Amino acid sequence: MKPATATIALVEDDPLQRRPLEEALQEAGFRVLSLQNRQQAESALQSTPVDVLVADIILEGERDGGFDLARSLQKNGFSSPIIFLSERQDEYDIMTGHALGAIDYLPKPFNINILIAKINNLLKLTRHAVPRTKIDDLILDTENLQAQWKGKPLHLTATEFEMLRQFAEAGRNRVVTYDQLKEATQGVVERNTINTHICRIRNAFRKVDPDFNLIHNEYGRGYSWRTRDEKSS
Repeated sequence: MKPATATIALVEDDPLQRRPLEEALQEAGFRVLSLQNRQQAESALQSTPVDVLVADIILEGERDGGFDLARSLQKNGFSSPIIFLSERQDEYDIMTGHALGAIDYLPKPFNINILIAKINNLLKLTRHAVPRTKIDDLILDTENLQAQWKGKPLHLTATEFEMLRQFAEAGRNRVVTYDQLKEATQGVVERNTINTHICRIRNAFRKVDPDFNLIHNEYGRGYSWRTRDEKSS
C-alpha cells in the first residue's frame, strides 16, 4: 500500500491528457501537483517537495522540455524519482531519459493503471531504501545524513544533521531540550556550544531560504520548531 501522503508532480502540456491523468491519480489516493509547462514546473518544484515527478518530454513546443526540466531541477538538488512519458520511443530518447536518472520511461499511449502500479512500487522501493523524516518542507534522509528544505539541499555537518533531526522527530511546537541536543550528538557538542551550532543550522536554511525563521529559542529550556504566532508547549 502506498503512503497516504504521497505527492505526485504531473507535468503535461496537453489538457486533454493532463486532466484524465490528474483525476486518475487523485482517485488512486495521491495528491497531485498539476503543471503544464517547464517554467511553471521549475518554479513550483523549487518550493514544493514531491515524492515522484511524472513528466512529458515535449512541453509546449519545447522538444526536450521534460529533459531540460530534469536537468534544471537536479542542479538545484532535486532527488525525487522521475518517470518520463512520451510518444517518442527511439533508443536515443529512452537512453537520454535513463541517463538523467529516470526510473522509468513510458511510451504513449499507455494504460493509466500501469502508471499507478509503477508509482506504487517505486514509492515502496524508495521509501524502504532511504529512511526519511519529514516536518513541513524539511526532508531528512536519515541513512545518508542529507537534508532538503523546499527541495533544495542543506549543507550540514553530521553533528548539525543529528541536531536538526531532533526537531523533525519531536514535531512542531515541541521543545527540544539542551540535554536532548547534546545526547543526539553523543556528547560531541557541549552545552555551552549548542547555541553556536543552532546558529549554523539556521544559516544553512537561510542560504536557500532567506525568510526561514522556524527554530526558536525557548529560554532556559532549549529550542522548538514553530512559527512566530504559535505558542510553545
